[in-house]
Amino acid sequence: MSAVYMLVVACGIGQVIFLTLKYFGQNFPIHVCCMFGGILVRLFLDKTNKVSDEVLEALDTVGDFSLGLFVSMSIVTMKLWQLAGLGGQLVVLLVAQVVFIVLFVYIFTFRLLGKNYDSAVMAVGHLGFGTGAVPVSMTTMKTVCDKYRYSKLAFFVVPVIGGFISNITNAIIITKFLDIALKLNAGM
Repeated sequence: MSAVYMLVVACGIGQVIFLTLKYFGQNFPIHVCCMFGGILVRLFLDKTNKVSDEVLEALDTVGDFSLGLFVSMSIVTMKLWQLAGLGGQLVVLLVAQVVFIVLFVYIFTFRLLGKNYDSAVMAVGHLGFGTGAVPVSMTTMKTVCDKYRYSKLAFFVVPVIGGFISNITNAIIITKFLDIALKLNAGM
């Protein structure tokens, strides 16, 4: 239950951050704010040494359940029939995306990160992120780690870079471009 309470506290902190940013006119996705809340909760627990292995295992279980729930809800709510007419184009895009991300991950990610086990797991996470989103990268990394061994570095780097930093930069970039587009449209 303490893991669930920590999740609720992290989401509550994220909601406060979201509302504060909204009050000051900044548009950020709420899930980014909740990720930041989770980071704050974890930093607090690490500083106070109040986290035990049992709590970390419980957090992992809650995270696995939440990830599975998110992925299933995403799949169930997809309206694939609306994309039926775009089947051929989507297949071409999918094949191109897979080919390019595999080449990029092999040529750049794996090699630049050191060509070791941690870099292989991070490359798998990057592959998942490049073909889907952060939940896909977490699932693919977890699958590899379940088969071989856990990589602390990969499970630190990929969610922080792929989940947190990219969501913040995407939110800033998209919001600014939308503001520019609205100003240009209003001026015409």
